[in-house]
Amino acid sequence: TESNPAMALVGDEADSQHLLNEGRASLDGSDVENETKSSGDVLLTFKINNGFLYRCITTSAFGSLLLGFDLGIISGALIPLEDDLNLTRVQVEFVTSSIIFASIIGSLVAGVVADTLGRKIGLMMAAAIFFAGSLGMALSPNFDVLITWRVVTGIAVGMGLVICPIFCAELAPRRERGRLTSFNEMFINVGIPIAYLVGLTLRGIPNDWRWMLAAGAFPAMFLFVMTCLMPESPNYLLKQGKTAEARAIVERLVDESEDPQVKEAVVRQTLSEMKRDMNSNENMATWTEMFMAKENRAPLFIGLGFSILTQLPGIDSIIFYSVYTLSTYGVDEDLALKVTLAMGLLKLGFTILTAIFVDSGNVGRRLPVIVGGFVGVIAMGIMAVSAMYPHSATTEVLLIFGMLLFVSAFGLGYGPMCWLILAEIFQGPYRSKGMSLGSVVNRLGSFTIASTYLTLVSVLGFGGTFTLYMLIGIVSVSFAYAFVPDLTGKTMGV
Repeated sequence: TESNPAMALVGDEADSQHLLNEGRASLDGSDVENETKSSGDVLLTFKINNGFLYRCITTSAFGSLLLGFDLGIISGALIPLEDDLNLTRVQVEFVTSSIIFASIIGSLVAGVVADTLGRKIGLMMAAAIFFAGSLGMALSPNFDVLITWRVVTGIAVGMGLVICPIFCAELAPRRERGRLTSFNEMFINVGIPIAYLVGLTLRGIPNDWRWMLAAGAFPAMFLFVMTCLMPESPNYLLKQGKTAEARAIVERLVDESEDPQVKEAVVRQTLSEMKRDMNSNENMATWTEMFMAKENRAPLFIGLGFSILTQLPGIDSIIFYSVYTLSTYGVDEDLALKVTLAMGLLKLGFTILTAIFVDSGNVGRRLPVIVGGFVGVIAMGIMAVSAMYPHSATTEVLLIFGMLLFVSAFGLGYGPMCWLILAEIFQGPYRSKGMSLGSVVNRLGSFTIASTYLTLVSVLGFGGTFTLYMLIGIVSVSFAYAFVPDLTGKTMGV
């Protein structure tokens, strides 16, 4: 079994501390890092069972890949779909944004499903619904039927967006939590270039847009099958009183080669920390408590504010409408498709880069957010200036450069950090509903951008629209600088 050193919390309970002291003696000189905390916690080095951990995290992250795939595939399918069904500009906006609006419903449902049926069942439901929605969209004979299936698919997307980061945050060891929870955004960005490649491959064949939309059934089917083989979240099992099952899963997270006494200390304290995370209360917070509890006011304000402000600077206007924007401005459509693919790959690359360094004390959560937000403002400014002038070789290069820089900045900061911060900022009883609410406002921001972009362009032009997004981006990065905390290596909840 492949293993990797990581850190786990070992607290000051008498029995765990006794095992910890014995475990230290058996480490044969291996380094043990101590960290002073208010609770007297001690950090103990142990070996992670990477094979088991990454299988679980990767499988759950496919719930986010579904959104990425739809984001990418609709960009390539939009123009032939518009021609085939004779859609108006407003109908095109609605086809694009309806799945986002429906994902809000899925996000609200997801918190309830995750708390009552479990994280595993929730992901399986999302996969099954997305599978049906993909086939339904592909077979749609007209606009009304297409919208119906877009709504169905959106519900699945919303469920996956909420349940995936919850599962990742609850299963991952504390010092690996940031990197592994960012798999959520990473797999959204894996789905986007995959969809772009599928679109490029299928473009031009008879009924190309139908085959593009039907292709979404394949990742959904994979998610369903792999989730069947995945264990449940140990946090959820503890809430259901299934301590033995939760313990068995935590034990599997520690590599078999680890010292038995160290392993026992890690397992005991991990379970103890999970119970503390629930505040010794097996019942989740009610919606009234979610909004009224004094201890949840700051997390709610920061979580919801940051969630919507990651979307309003206009990322989905670039992702959804990149081909439309470039070709309308005067860029050759083949080049526009290649630029779109490059955008997807850059967004993925910078998300992976952030995932590598997010758990480093020198990087953490705040730095990528602030840097990414600031660079995004600059990029949108470049796009605004270039689009204010008639098309030329120079303005074309500047517009394309601005788009590539903007999606790279989003992949560096707002993209992966939004879901990680949401997963970490809420205390145990509030986490599922907090993630649901965060996803709802995030999707509302996305829906606002996707459903108004073409209208804004018709009124303000590309230059005016991008200027508006730049101003919103300044507000967004200012909010992040003032309020977003850094919970790197700390217990979840503020």
